[in-house]
Amino acid sequence: PPVGGPGLRMPASDADFVRALGRSNTTELDMAKYVVNLTKDPAVHQFAQHMIEDHSTTAVKLEAATRGTNLGPAPHDDSTVPGFGTRGLTLLQSETGTKMDEDFMRMQVPAHRRALGLLQWESQNGTNLGLKSLATSLAPTMQQHLQLAQQYLAAHNLTPYTPPDVRPVPGNVMPNNNGAGPGPGTPNNPAATPASPRPSPTM
Repeated sequence: PPVGGPGLRMPASDADFVRALGRSNTTELDMAKYVVNLTKDPAVHQFAQHMIEDHSTTAVKLEAATRGTNLGPAPHDDSTVPGFGTRGLTLLQSETGTKMDEDFMRMQVPAHRRALGLLQWESQNGTNLGLKSLATSLAPTMQQHLQLAQQYLAAHNLTPYTPPDVRPVPGNVMPNNNGAGPGPGTPNNPAATPASPRPSPTM
């Protein structure tokens, strides 16, 4: 299964890693290119410009690392996998001004945590030496992006973007609506009838 969706599924192979990193990288580029021309916030503009430069470099390095192998990145228009990227960009396109800036920056934290997870997986589990080396070399840059995004959120009193796909069940004090939950009384919405999540922007 493709990496993506709620939570963090790790790749099962080098080919999975290449596809997942390629898709993650394309998402970052698409969102940064959209925001960079519209934002009025100098810090957001600088961050988006930084993303465009670094993620363009990553795309070139990924292509170089897979040249001559059967591990090519997914095509740019990989619309068969409606991952976070498409929905994240759609959300930003529906917003303007400060709201767009804030949601763009809030999305960067989970996006870069996920990218770091992919790189760490490949560094430890990959079988292609070129890809393992690439993953190890890219990790500090991804870490820097994550820290920049976290600093922006802290300065603006914002929280990282989380997909609004788990709504609390009344009477259920367990996180993620798992089980009936401890506590007095009977939950009025037991686990046997979980709330069905509506489609929403997810990481």
